[in-house]
Amino acid sequence: MKSVLIVDDHQLMRDAYKHAIMTLGSFEFGEAGTYEEAHEKVVSKSWDIVILDVTIPGRNGLDFLADIKAQPKAPSVLVCSGHDESVYGVRAFKGGAAGYVCKTAGTGEFLKAMKEILIGQTYISPNLAQNLAAFVRSDFQEQPHTTLSEREFQVMRKLINGSAIKEIAADLHLSSKTVSTYRVRLMEKLRVKSLPELVQYCIQHGLMDKTD
Repeated sequence: MKSVLIVDDHQLMRDAYKHAIMTLGSFEFGEAGTYEEAHEKVVSKSWDIVILDVTIPGRNGLDFLADIKAQPKAPSVLVCSGHDESVYGVRAFKGGAAGYVCKTAGTGEFLKAMKEILIGQTYISPNLAQNLAAFVRSDFQEQPHTTLSEREFQVMRKLINGSAIKEIAADLHLSSKTVSTYRVRLMEKLRVKSLPELVQYCIQHGLMDKTD
């Protein structure tokens, strides 16, 4: 029997995922609503599949993705989020995800992704496939935020969510000086000069956290 860990901070969403998955057969389920709960379950048991939200209390889901894939018997991870694929889809796959489904896509696409992952395949939605194809076009104009390194992206997200330099340094296990350097670099790349401008940029490009 396949085991599935569902990581989402909304009980209603966890119930909906379970109800949908049970139409595919018999499964063993685990649930977590916070990063702390999810981390405990991931390190204490081997799972076949983890369904992971991007926005979870305690830590960003894509940061947690790296921890999941570092496990000795790493499960396949299906990222399900209210964030559009164009914002986090590519980063999810770079982090080792087996699929990315936007929550607005509906149950049909979610089950299609699950079926692919259950047989060991990777699921890429039609919308994300178009975005990936755009990267190979000679006329493609890359958005400034897509040029950020993973660390720069992590620092940016924490800055726009109100974290101070010292807090970010502690969360990412870096020195305050290093975080300040990342701050300077990311603001140069995004061509913004202040935190309010950075927040405005992130709002315009759909990079702010959603309640999903």
